[in-house]
Amino acid sequence: MEKRGGAVNSTRPGTRRRGELRSEKLSELIARQVLHDIADKKLAPGTQLPAETAMCERFNVGKASVREAMRILEINGLISIRTGSGGGPIVGSTDGRGYGSMSTLHFQSIGATLRDLINARAALEPILAAQAAARPGPEAGNALRAALESSLQVSRTDPDKFASTNSDFHAVLYSVSGNPILALTARALRDIWSVRVESVMLPEDERHEVENSHKRITEAVEQHDAPEAQRLVREHVEFYRDFCEENYPHILSDIVEWW
Repeated sequence: MEKRGGAVNSTRPGTRRRGELRSEKLSELIARQVLHDIADKKLAPGTQLPAETAMCERFNVGKASVREAMRILEINGLISIRTGSGGGPIVGSTDGRGYGSMSTLHFQSIGATLRDLINARAALEPILAAQAAARPGPEAGNALRAALESSLQVSRTDPDKFASTNSDFHAVLYSVSGNPILALTARALRDIWSVRVESVMLPEDERHEVENSHKRITEAVEQHDAPEAQRLVREHVEFYRDFCEENYPHILSDIVEWW
């Protein structure tokens, strides 16, 4: 990638070249190449990326273009900027929070509510459960069983962590679906919900129903029963949605705001 006539030219196969579909800014092309680097080198979250001066030299551009590229990646949660001595850009986590934060900008702009969000979860999560159950081999079931046992153990020893362990079980269910795009979307919706609705907790006498649902879902995935897994997860999410609707309708009517 080099600067030619004021633009960065990428010769990477399959990338969009200058003049194709739309003209891209230098910063966008730099951001795109950094993403290629992260993916191609399989850089783990927390990995230090090259310093600003090194990027300027590599891409033959000024500091302003590199800083704007880093800002594009940072606002989308793909990197973070570490301050202080030895600081600079580091690879971000793909846990859904960055994607969720970006999504809330769009959700707020269309006036989407938390009710819309929980309804989206009720539509999406059963599909992921069915896909997880349909996958061959024991890996999906084993991962979900481990998440279940972990959540039950934490719930017994630290009831205050019930909500987080419940959420972790769902995160594993998404990840074993085999569909990374739908899984990332589901994690983003879950993270937006947890940030906005931390105060909505099931009473202790209702929590056994959640744990029993998790057990039945795990068994359906282990048995590769996709229709049953889909039905159980749909009922599970709808149970929680109906609880919120009955007890906290004012919260569900809130607009999803950018965070």
